[in-house]
Amino acid sequence: MPVDRALLKQALTELVRLKTGTESPRRFLAQLYSSALTEWAGQLGLDQRKLNKLDYVSRVVSGKRLH
Repeated sequence: MPVDRALLKQALTELVRLKTGTESPRRFLAQLYSSALTEWAGQLGLDQRKLNKLDYVSRVVSGKRLH
């Protein structure tokens, strides 16, 4: 099934922003990221693990690496 590229880009932009916010110990942002991941995966028709991996790659490419 083809993925809507514009929607995928929007999802990854939001997930990168949320994930980089969860690097701090604030549990709320971690829960918000998880919820957004679930919602975006459903809208895109992708597996959550696959979208999470794409998010990780997107952060690495954009220079927002996890430490």
